[in-house]
Amino acid sequence: MKPSTAALIGLIALACDPVHDEAVAALPGEAPGVPRGPTHRPGQPCLLCHAGQFSVAGTVFVDANDLAPAVGADVKLTDSQSHTFDATTNEAGNFFVRTGEFSPVYPMKVAVAYGGVTVKMTADVGRDGACASCHFDPPGPASPGHVYVPPDGVTP
Repeated sequence: MKPSTAALIGLIALACDPVHDEAVAALPGEAPGVPRGPTHRPGQPCLLCHAGQFSVAGTVFVDANDLAPAVGADVKLTDSQSHTFDATTNEAGNFFVRTGEFSPVYPMKVAVAYGGVTVKMTADVGRDGACASCHFDPPGPASPGHVYVPPDGVTP
């Protein structure tokens, strides 16, 4: 597959950006035994490295207290123009949307369905399609914590 001109320009720009390089270096490393690819780095901000390749990407976990992946969760994205896209999480709980498949016009609404329960994100996504840009551990004033679907559908 031939990369687009925009993707190449984005990669060149990122390769020459010391702030970006520091942000990537600050990420936790690769998990032992997990090759780079669709299952690597669950819970990390995917678009930090894959901007231009993916428009939206993230990880869904089973609950708030551990990092068990929600395999087969349905992630429904709806942009401000009412365009929708459904993605499904893989065996690591990761999902990603290629830029050519769906490029949302922000703000965007997100709903996640897993185990017969659907949870809608209460805030709209306003700027960044990397879930972990806002959803990271530990939960606190800077983050609600990682993305998960509670079995009762009620989030704290």
